[in-house]
Amino acid sequence: MQDSKLILLLKTFDKEDWRWFRKFLLSPYFNNRKELINLFDYLRSQSPDFPLASLKKEKVFKKVFPKEDFDEKQLSYSMSYLLTQAEQFLMQRKFEESQPRMNNFLLSALVDRNLNKNYKFHFDKFSKQLDNYETQNIDYFLLKYQFTEIAHLQFVNQNLRQDENQLFETYGNLHQFYFLNALKHSCELLTRQKTYGTNYDFQIIDHTVAIIKVQKDIPPIISIYLQIYTLLNEEEMETNFQQLKELLTIFHPILPLAEKRIIYLHAINFCILQATKNKNTRFYLEEMLEFYLFGINNEFLLTKGFLTPWTFKNVIKLGLNLKRFDFTESFIKEYHQKLEQEFQEDALHFNLADLNYRKKNYQEAQIHLLQIEYSDIFYALGAKEMLLRIYYETDEIEALLALIASFSIFLRRNKKIAKNTKESYLHFTTILGQVIRATKDKVPKVIDKINNTQHLYNRAWLLEICNQKK
Repeated sequence: MQDSKLILLLKTFDKEDWRWFRKFLLSPYFNNRKELINLFDYLRSQSPDFPLASLKKEKVFKKVFPKEDFDEKQLSYSMSYLLTQAEQFLMQRKFEESQPRMNNFLLSALVDRNLNKNYKFHFDKFSKQLDNYETQNIDYFLLKYQFTEIAHLQFVNQNLRQDENQLFETYGNLHQFYFLNALKHSCELLTRQKTYGTNYDFQIIDHTVAIIKVQKDIPPIISIYLQIYTLLNEEEMETNFQQLKELLTIFHPILPLAEKRIIYLHAINFCILQATKNKNTRFYLEEMLEFYLFGINNEFLLTKGFLTPWTFKNVIKLGLNLKRFDFTESFIKEYHQKLEQEFQEDALHFNLADLNYRKKNYQEAQIHLLQIEYSDIFYALGAKEMLLRIYYETDEIEALLALIASFSIFLRRNKKIAKNTKESYLHFTTILGQVIRATKDKVPKVIDKINNTQHLYNRAWLLEICNQKK
């Protein structure tokens, strides 16, 4: 029962969900089965952990049907009904999140019932609301298209001659919805193509882009995605990159948070691609850092109000690669508090250790590594790998060999580590051992192995220490 679809769904509920779902079940319009209230109340009392002992079918049945003999089939039906109600509740809540979408459904219902006076009142009211709708994203253009489509149907039903203008507006809104969708998906595909080497046919979108470029009064968000698409096609990159930055500066205030996140991540990914190609690397690293800081400070690169450990680490890596050590230290100490509580201490000490390692303060780095409690497997892996590098740099070969052995055992025995990650670290420990033992004449062979190993952590550092031994 603990792995049932009902329990898995209820585990996602917060206090507000529980409170409103009970009201939902108490409404005769949605539910007329009284036993579902008993089942709901009992399951709510067991949340959020839902202990296995409390979910034994006989015990649950007794709470739901206190005067009846155990009937597994009856309990199964009740659970199924409650699951259906819970899913209906989620649909209702999702529907209520978008007032403009609800407005369109109301207008459609009024058209179906030929309630012209009611329709006219609400149409004028909703039209003004939609004109003032600040979030001009895909949802906006879809809502606008649906709104004008409903208006078109009203004109058709009433045989009104003004329909031509309304139909043309419907046509225009449909195109804007398509243009934005096509550009967003194409930008994502282009990024994947450049990152993973896959190939896609962009012939249709290229024709679409040509049409968009000759349009008048292109909405800001479509202009931005058009600029990203052009940029990813590497057309006059420096000019187009500056134009994208100008567009973002101008239209940042009117972009919705979700769109800002996607757009700035595209800009960041473009900078990553350019930096890895050694095209003005420092410039693109600095631009990437600015994009990250702007997104963090304006909170659209946060997730549920928190900075993720990965975004936090990416900013620190940029600071370290740019050798902006004072900035990096300040960022670590200030912004680790924006992480979720469980990650804060480990993130603080791991990244201060990394900073001190880069500054060759190896003893200070080790002090911070000893304070890591390994709230996340990646901190455990990263800390051990960093300690290996410290032992190598400080020529503590005995400690280094012992750690290589224990780390290799840890990697092989831990089943929670993803296959590619495990291989990368195992290859790292194996090759590091070979570097230590390699004589000068054997170094080229080790370098070949480093270059030809597919999954390998910290390849650049291994190559660096090999070159030092030549």
